[in-house]
Amino acid sequence: MQHPFDVLRPEYEALLASMKVTREAEVEAIAGKLLGFAREGLYTQVSLDTGVPIVWMATSFEREASSNFNDSPAQGDPWHEISVHVPKGRGPFTSWAAAAKDAYHLDGLDQVGAGNWTAARACYEGELFNGFGYRAHGVHSPYLWSGTSNYVKGKFVADGVWDANHVDTQLGIVPVMLRMISLMPTLDFAMPPPPLPAPDGLGTHEGRDTAWVQRALNILNVEGTPLIEDNNYGRHTRRAVAAYQGAHGLTADGLAGPLTITQLEKDVPA
Repeated sequence: MQHPFDVLRPEYEALLASMKVTREAEVEAIAGKLLGFAREGLYTQVSLDTGVPIVWMATSFEREASSNFNDSPAQGDPWHEISVHVPKGRGPFTSWAAAAKDAYHLDGLDQVGAGNWTAARACYEGELFNGFGYRAHGVHSPYLWSGTSNYVKGKFVADGVWDANHVDTQLGIVPVMLRMISLMPTLDFAMPPPPLPAPDGLGTHEGRDTAWVQRALNILNVEGTPLIEDNNYGRHTRRAVAAYQGAHGLTADGLAGPLTITQLEKDVPA
């Protein structure tokens, strides 16, 4: 199920404090590559317009598309064409920056606020962007931690397909972000701000896990694209939840809390 940031923040802070980089040469190489793009100003305007930190944007885009600026951060489709993968029907755009702003708006990243980003918040948004499904297997998400002591093995090798022995060969965003900041301190996150207020409907609902939410949204044909009912609360599920909330007068934050679950229970046949 969806997890609120304030609940997970102590976990992220503890993992950040104990983390050891295990693939230093690779981290150094990728951090250097992404810093080159940062120095060219390729992320600057998008960061200014959305509040998403350059280090988060750069490392996430490296995971999603190996920093191929012909592709959109939303799903890796060419941004100059109409997208065919979820989210479908986006574009064509006039530039990578336009596609990136659209993608980050879809996932609510432009609602975090530039002053609210910290290393822990970057971890949370990265895990939410990729999905919380690793928690069901007792594994710290490689999207964050691959290349550090916080991750050993276990990976979703395809949508809904878990392999406990597969090792993620990509680096997680965290070690690269931190190395980029150490090399270019001006990329550091803002000082920790006061906690964000919890949005309406945030929380859990007994007996209703993520798979139930996905199944209910599929029954209701929300967004018109079936979700994979894999119990992994990721970006596609969050977008569908937000669309459902918006259509029912709820806070469209993409968080399936008690108010949203109650409304789904009313709409979905028993």
